[in-house]
Amino acid sequence: MEELDGQYSEEEGRASVTFVRSYPVSASEVWEAVSTPEGFDGWFPSAVAIDHAAGTVTLTGDPNQPPSVERITAWQPPNHWAFDWGQDTLEFRVEGSETDAELTLRNWLGDVNAAARNAAGWHVCLAELALKLGGGEPGGPHSSGALAWQPLYDGYIREGLPFGAPIPGRG
Repeated sequence: MEELDGQYSEEEGRASVTFVRSYPVSASEVWEAVSTPEGFDGWFPSAVAIDHAAGTVTLTGDPNQPPSVERITAWQPPNHWAFDWGQDTLEFRVEGSETDAELTLRNWLGDVNAAARNAAGWHVCLAELALKLGGGEPGGPHSSGALAWQPLYDGYIREGLPFGAPIPGRG
């Protein structure tokens, strides 16, 4: 099984799940992948449209979530940005050079019981991002070729992450 590298923590009175991943590409390539609609394509669970003038992110096309318009809460290119997603906040930080980069993806949770569910989901998505940054063609986190979500979810529960939040697409 994949190494379970999603880290659960509680800070500033709020729970989060955080992933830190390194990639053998430039920091600017990783920034592009996490801050533009084209970059998100293929690895993120939704299609993304960003309207900087309105300060919004529109998310569509996720088979398990309704479309939504969310608020950008931070925008500091080329290293950091964040947006609300329902009761959660999704935050991206990129550091590195022209030859290697580190991405920190933090999901601030609106419901602590979503920790294992969301950790498994981001784990799948980040595997698709690694494929994309490696020059492959990701099928997306909902594709049959993506990592299996259920074993990751079960693993994060065994690791002690809070669980019990509803699982989208399941009754």
